[in-house]
Amino acid sequence: MRKPYIFLICVVILSLCLGGFYFEKMKFTKAKNEIWIGYNQTKFGNNVTKFKPGNVEKQEKLNQLEEIYLFSKKIEKPIVDLAKYDVQLSFRSPIDKTVEYSSLLWFTKSGAIIKINGFNGFRSVGIENAKSIKNIINYIEL
Repeated sequence: MRKPYIFLICVVILSLCLGGFYFEKMKFTKAKNEIWIGYNQTKFGNNVTKFKPGNVEKQEKLNQLEEIYLFSKKIEKPIVDLAKYDVQLSFRSPIDKTVEYSSLLWFTKSGAIIKINGFNGFRSVGIENAKSIKNIINYIEL
């Protein structure tokens, strides 16, 4: 009669230790995406894009950025100079360093226009979402 109780106590202690280890491991895991930000710098008539890693602390902000992209409206013809984009964003996987997708952004008075590479067409977002994008990526006007 004592052996089953001892066995149960050992199983409970082992499960608590493994649960604590798993919790701590989940708390300090890397984000599933990282973002690289490229600013368009025109020099001598050529577009030069210099990339730097974006400092986004929480995965929640990257999820919010992807959500803004998802719920943007399709537009046929944007009214911007397509050669002079403001920012290029690249979403990369930190594990294998591959680019999942990349996008070009033009900030306008009425919000922002987005061109996601790999998809045909342009998308637009309102002023509030454009401000959110600027806040998430810590946009610096040049």
